[in-house]
Amino acid sequence: MSEHLCRTPRRAIAPEQARRIADAFLSAPRHVPTARTTAAYDELGQFVDALKMYAKAILLAPQDAELRNDLGLVYFNVGSYAEAIKAFNQALDIDAQSLRAHYYLGLVYLDLGDIQMAWAEHEQLIGRDEKNLAFHLLDKIQLQRRQAS
Repeated sequence: MSEHLCRTPRRAIAPEQARRIADAFLSAPRHVPTARTTAAYDELGQFVDALKMYAKAILLAPQDAELRNDLGLVYFNVGSYAEAIKAFNQALDIDAQSLRAHYYLGLVYLDLGDIQMAWAEHEQLIGRDEKNLAFHLLDKIQLQRRQAS
C-alpha cells in the first residue's frame, strides 16, 4: 500500500491550533462548518466529526470542488476507498481541471492495486502539464510495480 497523505488537505494546522479551532466551533452559537474547521477535525484524527463537518459544508457550498477533494482525503485516510473515489469524481464533475482530484484518485487506485487506473490518472496530470504531481504519482506507480515483481 502507498503511504497516506497529510491529513490536512489545504494547509497544515498545528495540533494545538486545530484543538482551538474545533473548540471555538463547538462553543459558537450557530455551527457553520468551514474548510478550516473541517480540516481541524481531520488534523486531530477525529474522522467521524470531520466527515460530518464536510457533509454540512458541502450542503452549504455544493459547487465547491475543493471540499469534495478534502472529503475524499478523509475517506482515503480511513480506508473507505469507494467513498473516496466517489468524492474525487464529484470534484471532477464540478471542476474537470482539478489536478488534486486526479492525483488523489491515482493514489487510491494504487492502494487498491489497480496500477492501470493509477496510470490513467498520471496521464491526466501529464496532459494538463502538471509535472510535479505527475512525477510524484509516477514514482509511487514505479515503486508499486517493483514491489509486485
